[in-house]
Amino acid sequence: MDEVGGEPLALLWSFSFTQGAAQRLNEPVLAGDSGGEAWTWAHFRLGDVRARGLLAHAPELPAKVRELFAGTEDRIRIEQADDWVLGVLPDLPRELGVRSQVEGRLVFAFDPTRLITGRMHPLWAIDDLRRKVEAGERFDLPAKALVEVVEIHVEHMETILDKLSARLAAVEDYVLREPQDPSDTGLSALRRELSHHHRELQSLRGALTRAHAGRQGRRAELLAQWLAEVIPWIEDVDREAAGLQDRARLLHEEIDTLINGATNRSMRALTVMSTLLIPPTLIVGAFGMNLNGIPWAHSGVGFAWASGLCVVVVAAAVWMLRRMNLLP
Repeated sequence: MDEVGGEPLALLWSFSFTQGAAQRLNEPVLAGDSGGEAWTWAHFRLGDVRARGLLAHAPELPAKVRELFAGTEDRIRIEQADDWVLGVLPDLPRELGVRSQVEGRLVFAFDPTRLITGRMHPLWAIDDLRRKVEAGERFDLPAKALVEVVEIHVEHMETILDKLSARLAAVEDYVLREPQDPSDTGLSALRRELSHHHRELQSLRGALTRAHAGRQGRRAELLAQWLAEVIPWIEDVDREAAGLQDRARLLHEEIDTLINGATNRSMRALTVMSTLLIPPTLIVGAFGMNLNGIPWAHSGVGFAWASGLCVVVVAAAVWMLRRMNLLP
């Protein structure tokens, strides 16, 4: 879909919608329909300089739309500019290995008769929307198509959070069994992924709330009426992500407690061993001095007597430590 003859296309696809029914086009339509009876959707590969050049210099588009597609800002936002609603939405990269390296971003702009979208990397939600259109699903307005992209993205996020919840439960069961190596759980990578998704959901929720409520004059009239049901859904998914983050944080603290406990037990064992070895070390050091008057220096059983003294001192130290409840 993205390539023809092995060469990537600047225009990935273009559709014309009449009474909600889509028809595939070979060329992008950037000029609006003054009658307003139909609308068009053009989707571009922004990694192609031809796409950026076409959109940056299209006289049919207002200056803010041209600046949006020519720029590189990836901050999630939605704003109204005259008769257009434009901004950047989150999406999930489709390429293997890309998700951990880049943020999935969908750049969009629409008015009552035109929807223009673009992306740097293949994305899930926008491609799923294209599949729905090709399968015959009807979209009467550009705003409804864009809201559908948001809903598809949230559905993907729910699926991902369900999988992360299952992984977190597996880690939790493993940790509660008090494993030999509690640090070997993969929890750090899981927490990073949860944190990333939580930030994305928070940013999306904030952008949609501002577009719907119009705080600070940011109400997007063409889009606001379709957001009343979407925003509570995103808030619910965001709460789920926050709850998973809290569980992961508590689990991290539990793992730290297990590691600290194992470390303390090791340090206690080393301390006890050192304590028991100090008296024999002093005795051996004293008998090792090359001085006159050392006991048993000329006795044939002097070594045995010195060794016995060491054993007696160690036994006395063990008895004392047990009396002090420092040994089990």
